[in-house]
Amino acid sequence: MTIALPAWTQGIHHDGSEVFVSNPLPRIDESVSFTIRTPLDAPIMGIYMRAMLNGEFSYKEMTKHSITELVQSWQCEYDIKQSRVDYIFMLMTDDGAIYYNARGASFAESLDNDSFTLLADYDAPLWIRDEVYYQIFPERFANGDKSNDVQDGELVRGGRKSMKRKWGELPYPWKKAGSMDFFGGDLQGITQSLDYLQQLGITGIYMTPIFEAESNHKYDITNFFHVDKHFGGDEALVELREETKQRDMTLMLDITPNHCSYHHLWVTNFKDHIDGNTAEFFYYDEENDAFETWLGVSSLIKLNYSSQKLRDIMYRNDNSAIRKWLEAPYSIDAWRLDVANMTGNQDSHQLDHEVWRELRESARKSNPDTYLLGEYFQDSTAHLQGDELDASMNYQGFNMPMRRWLTPPDKQKIVTDSPYAYKPSIPAEVMAEQWQLFMSAIPYSIALQQFNQLDSHDTTRILHVAMDDKELVKLGTALMLGFPGVPCIYYGTEIGMTGAGDPDNRRCMPWNEDEWDSNMLAYFQKIISIRKASNAMKHGSFKVLLAEGDVIAYARESSEETVIVVGYRGNENRSVKIDVAQIGIANKTDFTDLIGGTQFTVFDNNLKIANIAHGQTLYLRKS
Repeated sequence: MTIALPAWTQGIHHDGSEVFVSNPLPRIDESVSFTIRTPLDAPIMGIYMRAMLNGEFSYKEMTKHSITELVQSWQCEYDIKQSRVDYIFMLMTDDGAIYYNARGASFAESLDNDSFTLLADYDAPLWIRDEVYYQIFPERFANGDKSNDVQDGELVRGGRKSMKRKWGELPYPWKKAGSMDFFGGDLQGITQSLDYLQQLGITGIYMTPIFEAESNHKYDITNFFHVDKHFGGDEALVELREETKQRDMTLMLDITPNHCSYHHLWVTNFKDHIDGNTAEFFYYDEENDAFETWLGVSSLIKLNYSSQKLRDIMYRNDNSAIRKWLEAPYSIDAWRLDVANMTGNQDSHQLDHEVWRELRESARKSNPDTYLLGEYFQDSTAHLQGDELDASMNYQGFNMPMRRWLTPPDKQKIVTDSPYAYKPSIPAEVMAEQWQLFMSAIPYSIALQQFNQLDSHDTTRILHVAMDDKELVKLGTALMLGFPGVPCIYYGTEIGMTGAGDPDNRRCMPWNEDEWDSNMLAYFQKIISIRKASNAMKHGSFKVLLAEGDVIAYARESSEETVIVVGYRGNENRSVKIDVAQIGIANKTDFTDLIGGTQFTVFDNNLKIANIAHGQTLYLRKS
């Protein structure tokens, strides 16, 4: 049982953004000022900042710094001598001692894991905060060169022969095709479509694997060192890189450090010479003539990172798989690391932390600004502390709770035997709680780098989740663009593409504009342009102001602007009242909706929005 906190504690706020930390990414020996904001009328006698320094608590009394009509700021300063500083705030009040950490306020002492964290000397890839990404499944996006199409029977995998399909037909289910149906998409097609992406407002492209492989998805890589000829080969990647640079677009490739194909040369060499030079790359049971695989899939052979030679080839050497593509002429900007949760881990070998630290160090030798993104459907926060990955695919911290909130409560389908199936719809209160839970477990500087999507090649498309309700898709996308982190749109979502589970979520992109939802496309263009122009959305603080069933509202504040994002999933128009006094917004303050243009004024300490419609989002910028 917990004791309810006083209502005024809702107005306490601090996070690791520039609003509350004078330099969120300081160097060692730099002096940093920390600020906490409280309601002006709160019964606070004093506040102490408690930092963990050299394994012991250090207390500093905070002084009143600035006062407005509604809020009081308190401040203190620390000389930063270590690479990581964990800290909380202790408020001495008439109601008792209140502890404030990254999860919020409490009368109870907190775990160190719940502390705020400041990273010093962290080499953050700051460019990523300005990006709006677009995920492409290359085989299904655009066919730019029909001469390199996979032909019937050209490839054989698992006893299945390749099948050439007509562009726009639905992908065959896995049981029929085994991921061996091909439509002809390639890198040339992507290069030829860059004008479209630029008009949409996209600044970065993330492609699923493009290296030599036998399947259409190419997560069964047979050669990490060459682009598949059916995607145009290495030369096509060079051309794509040159064209994206001309448009100031960044490029992220996808690689499978956890496994390779059973037709990879390393595996075939091992089969021919069990005691050969690749034997140590795998987990092999000689008695049963069996390899460890990815989740029992026989075509995906697990890699063994207890092998130092494998580490050299995959990421440590100058010409390793990771570093080759970071160097000219490819010069990619980022890596998406497939099944990062499993990489390096097998029974008594739990090497993931070691592998990611080494890989980070090696990658930055080739490109100091490399962005390293790990795939995690699980809790990835242990790897997001500044010395391993820069971000994860933020499934638990954003994607999954948002998808569940967008699932119409009156139409939901609950399936318990699949983690990728629908899950029960949740109210905004639960969504906000899960957001905060996962955000609080990592430094805020890394929260601003998290990779946020509504759908991907591994999930049902968001329009399918929303039961074909395009207004809900618009709502989710607008909330994503306003949320801390890097937004990414899955190809075709912007024109109304739908699709159920894999492989139906990997349909061909339709290039006949008569098949597009032009209104949705125009909406996406508008909200993307707003995001790109907003300092607060890209760099600002984050605070949930209202989470109530069908309504969510949060504030993004920076030194330049304040934006309040409001979204509504309900079916009937309703009025919404948002307490903005908790972030120091005074009466008679004007706000303008950057999407619809409507103006609002604060009265009685509240921002009141009448008749907000189903699926509507507002970006309310303080005038």
